[in-house]
Amino acid sequence: MNLRNLEWVLLEIVPPRDIQKTARAMEQFFAALHAVHGTPNWHDRNFLGIQSYLFSVEIISQNGEIHFLIRTLPRFRDLIEANIYAQYPEAEITQAIDYVDLVPADIPNEDYDLFGSELILIKEDAYPIRTYPDFEKDVAMDEQRIDPIASLLEVMSKLQQGEQVWIQTLIRPVYDDWKKEGEKLRDKLVGRAEEREQSALGKEAVAWKDAVRDNLHQLISGEPSEANGKERKKEYEELFLWKSTKAEQEIIHAIETNIAKIGFEVIIRFIYLARKDILRSGYMKRAILGAYKQFNTYNLNGFKRNGDVEPGVDYRIELKESRNLYRKKRVFDNYKKRNFVQYSKASKYFKPLIYERLPIFNWFFMKSKPFVFNIEELATIYHFPVITVKSPLTPKVEARKGEPPIGLPVE
Repeated sequence: MNLRNLEWVLLEIVPPRDIQKTARAMEQFFAALHAVHGTPNWHDRNFLGIQSYLFSVEIISQNGEIHFLIRTLPRFRDLIEANIYAQYPEAEITQAIDYVDLVPADIPNEDYDLFGSELILIKEDAYPIRTYPDFEKDVAMDEQRIDPIASLLEVMSKLQQGEQVWIQTLIRPVYDDWKKEGEKLRDKLVGRAEEREQSALGKEAVAWKDAVRDNLHQLISGEPSEANGKERKKEYEELFLWKSTKAEQEIIHAIETNIAKIGFEVIIRFIYLARKDILRSGYMKRAILGAYKQFNTYNLNGFKRNGDVEPGVDYRIELKESRNLYRKKRVFDNYKKRNFVQYSKASKYFKPLIYERLPIFNWFFMKSKPFVFNIEELATIYHFPVITVKSPLTPKVEARKGEPPIGLPVE
């Protein structure tokens, strides 16, 4: 199904005033969304534009007032509402007007300017970021609980009149193929020999070769052959545990824990726009990145900005102003359309030859770099704030809902 030709609905979720639940509740919500997964074949994906179903979970701040939004196809509206109410029974969900249509379409213009970028991972997808359970360690009381989204909401609540920050997290369910890459990475770190996928005939040939080798070894030496593959694997692991440091063992454990959960392909994109007389692009891009830096760890994974898509180019030839304008319009257009664009791995080889001299090729090749998050990582960066977060301009449900009394007469 070509997603660009479909109608979409934008839902605003007003969370309850006093949320006691942690981000684990949102993790269950994302687990339910994973059920819509479908994978088009190569022909449908590349020639017909057919994509897997996707969602956009968004946090925006308009003049300091924060809103939580989810963009979806109408067919999945009931699924989203049911699972939000299952975790947050007192939340309110309404259909909202798309805020991207409320600003001039020609930004940057004479009155408004913007900065936009995307966040990508520092290392391979299998390395996890710092997730919400890490923020809850050694917490004795709820008052001491650290909400990982608090820093971002605080930055967004400090906007002036005429400033806006939009943060868009596009998510698309994926099967378990991404786990194979994680397993290869784990085996490489452990030092285990990589097992290549082989056909049935290939496996028979390898088994025959191993049998001949073992028999010759026993005939010549008079000693039993080496241990079989499973035993060799065990020897590798025992050797790794004996020689490795505690930090290295923790990395392996973190990778195995990360790939054990279901995952989503993700693009995180953000826009800051404001009137030119109050523009604070330098401060805001550092403040937003700083809010996401709390999820970084030196030995595992973290966020950085995708320099291939954001303004601020530094080519060897001039025309920097026109190129920066081009990138601003490009990232703004991608945000408004919620484009889940792909990235060509071959682009880095052509950059010195083509992109620096003919920047129009950026439109075709220098695109987003999706990565895979499991549902725990996803819930860490997008969830409703707990009771300890006191951002003053975050709308919350003030009144508690109640059921009518039993036996109430009805005409």
